[in-house]
Amino acid sequence: MNPALGFFGGTFDPIHNGHLRCAFEVHHGLGLAQTFLLPNAIPPHKASPDVSPQQRLAMVELAAQAHPELAVDARELERDAPSYTVDTLEALRAEHPNTPLCFIVGMDSLLSLPRWHRPERILELAHLVVCHRPGYRLAQDAPVQSWLAKHGCDDPARLRRQSAGLIHLMPVTQLDIASSELRAQMARGQSPHFLLPTPVVAYIEQHRLYGINLGGNGPKSV
Repeated sequence: MNPALGFFGGTFDPIHNGHLRCAFEVHHGLGLAQTFLLPNAIPPHKASPDVSPQQRLAMVELAAQAHPELAVDARELERDAPSYTVDTLEALRAEHPNTPLCFIVGMDSLLSLPRWHRPERILELAHLVVCHRPGYRLAQDAPVQSWLAKHGCDDPARLRRQSAGLIHLMPVTQLDIASSELRAQMARGQSPHFLLPTPVVAYIEQHRLYGINLGGNGPKSV
């Protein structure tokens, strides 16, 4: 069995410090060989992003460049169809047949797991690692409880010993940052400093994304 790999997908519109902290803690907490940031092209459950795929990719690359444990996988941006997790994992499994694959998601994604496209196949292809808010309790009647009863795993070492099939809830530092709120703040002229990586802020300002420089006087402080 090869060393485990992590994949953290998202629209990243824009990528922020909350995304990066989760990826960083999962990478080191699970002892992954590499963790890939995987920007979506056309998310099937969201409106299309306002900035271009190339601009979102550039921001993700800037965010990862100072962190050798993080890399960027741009394959979903090459598609002209909705990005389904199962399609990406099929391709990754074909490339890494003897490697544990850990697909990193948030608790909100876990709660919607029964509604994902082909969720049973997803767990045949990879583990799910859920960035879990400490102290958070899942409702006993949540539909995902049956999935946790079958696939739940408390021992992170098991994720490195088998290639797929487990759901691991991993407590991580939760930074209360949302891309949607960041976009709204920037549109109001508020600065995203200390919420986004500094190179990403510089890129947004340079390319005048999200309305950050509209009004002629540059962004205001929060």
